[in-house]
Formats: sequence, structure tokens, C-alpha cells
Amino acid sequence: MNPSFVDDLPRLRRVLVIRRRALGDAVVTLPAVHALAAACPQARVDLLVDRPFVPLLRELADRVRVVSWPPSRAEAPSGWLPHLRAQRYDLVVDILSTPRTALWTALSGARWRAGYALRWRRWAYNLPVPRDRQDGRRLRQFAAEGFLELARTLGADTAPWRPGGFAGGIARTDDDPTRDADAWPGDGGRPRVGLILSATWPVKSWPVAEAVRLMRALAARGAAVLLIPGPGDRDIAAAVAAAAPELRIAPATDLLELTGLLGRLDVLVATDCGPRHIAAGLGVPTVTLFGPTDPRGWNPEHPLHIMVRTGEPCSPCDLLTCPVAGHPCMTGLRAEHVLAALDALTARLRTATRGIS
Repeated sequence: MNPSFVDDLPRLRRVLVIRRRALGDAVVTLPAVHALAAACPQARVDLLVDRPFVPLLRELADRVRVVSWPPSRAEAPSGWLPHLRAQRYDLVVDILSTPRTALWTALSGARWRAGYALRWRRWAYNLPVPRDRQDGRRLRQFAAEGFLELARTLGADTAPWRPGGFAGGIARTDDDPTRDADAWPGDGGRPRVGLILSATWPVKSWPVAEAVRLMRALAARGAAVLLIPGPGDRDIAAAVAAAAPELRIAPATDLLELTGLLGRLDVLVATDCGPRHIAAGLGVPTVTLFGPTDPRGWNPEHPLHIMVRTGEPCSPCDLLTCPVAGHPCMTGLRAEHVLAALDALTARLRTATRGIS
């Protein structure tokens, strides 16, 4: 690392961390943001995320502020670079490192510019950070750990944020729309299990028929089970209601209400989606259904976060559409597979004096 930067780090005044795009990506960036803030005790640290995620992430550590892209609803993207330069950042950390964000970083006016050394983008940074590799090949690790490695390379002490330390920074709320509704009628202290079938990528969704089988099996075991549909899941909710009208479906929520709901669960069963990262960040045990995405990159290495997958030879592929007939990596996941994972999780929870019976 540049010796001049090492000397400058504790004296920096303004730092920007760029982590746009998906909700889950923003959530798992939080440990690195906290570590960088601790390494720059005199700095105001800004975290740039997409506008819809600002309310959820607003309550970060001292001196950390969440800023949105675009900076205002009325401002055209063409006004972004002048706005960025006007902030007079001392350090820009481009965790996303796409061609667009690399260009932003290069033109930011910041004295120090850090990002991953990927192809031509490395020239945008005077603090290029090698992507995590082992023996010349890409090393797959949980994304939060990879982002922490970037922060460590820049001189931050990342030890306080391991393991699974990304709970800090998520806005907690008691504004759960199911609290006073009939979504949890007479649960009588029964374990509360949430289920999310969808994801931003439709290719990561789990079939309704298997979800209904799982919900019925859990209800028969005495659990209070709740389907949690996303903003675009009206068809999924309608299909579940038609197939099993006795099952419970959560009302529509915004992100803060969703956080309140997730925080009341005993366990969440979900696809690889943003709300699942929120739940894990809140300390809720999870069982995650993986298909096209790689669990090594997106499942925390923690005993209370279990993943389920079919082991199809084509998985993970990271494709947005499945080229294989029948989409076997997701349709091959049966309710029995998930129940077995929940049984394993239950055993671990009982060891930790918390269980699902």
C-alpha cells in the first residue's frame, strides 16, 4: 500500500464508499463501511446506495451517512459528476468497481481512489486492490468477507467485524404490519417461520407447489408459518392463496416494515434475496435455497445460516435465464430437502438454547 496513503488515512476528512445496485449487496457491505469509518476517526464516511434502500440503511454508525443515487429525484444523471466533485472527497472506495463507477471514481477529484484492479478499470484507481485470488484463480468467499479484505488492504482493522458482524447498521423498527393483524393469530408462543419464494432475478424463485407443501408440513409440526411476498409477488401470493387458503400471507410492506417483520421471526426460509441478508444481519437464523448463484459468495459462514441446493452440475451458473429444460436447480429442491435443513438448524439452535420444535 502507498506509504503516503497509510500516513494520510487517520487524517482523512471525507470518504465515499460506492456500493450501488442490489439490496443484499448493500447490506453485506456494512462491515467494511464500519471498519473504514473506524480507520478514519476524523472523517465523515458516506455510503452511496440506490435510493430505495436509504431508509433501511440510514441508522449507521457515528459519522456514517447514507447517500442516494441519484442524489435527488429531480436531478438528471448528467448532474451527478459535478455533484460528486463538489463533495471534495479525500478518498473514494469503489467496492462495486463497474465501468461506470470506475469512471465516477476517476473523475471524482479525490486524492485517493481505491477499487478492484479489474482490466482497464485498475487505471481509475491509484490504490488498486487485487480481487481475492488463490493460485491464480478467483477465490470464492462470502461477499462480506471479501469486502472486509478490501478494507483491511486499505489499512482498516477488520477483526471487530468478524464473524457475521454485519448486524450493525440496519435500521431496526417495531413497525411490523403483522403485529396487530391476523397474520399471527393465536400463535401461542409457537415458532414463527417466514418464507420468501421470489428474488430480484426470477430464475432464483422457488416453485409455489413445493412452498405450499413445506408450509403445510411446518404447520403440522406446530409452527406459525407466514409467506412474505415481495412488491412484485402478487401472482405468487394469489397462487398460494388459491392452492392453500388456510395458509397465512403477510400484508404488503415497505422496507422498514419488512425489517420489523423479519426481526420477529425465529427462522427465515428464503431464496438468495435481499431480505434474507437483512434477516441474517438482524441475527435471525436462515435456511437459503440456492440454484443459479454460488452459496460460497452469498451465504454467511455461520452455523445458524444453512444453505440447500440440488447439486446440479450446471449450478452455480450466475445466469439470468436458465438454458436447461425444467430449471432443475430450483425445481429439484423439494420440501423434504428444506425440512431436513430445518431439522439440522433446529439441532444447532437447541445447542444455543433456542429451538424450533
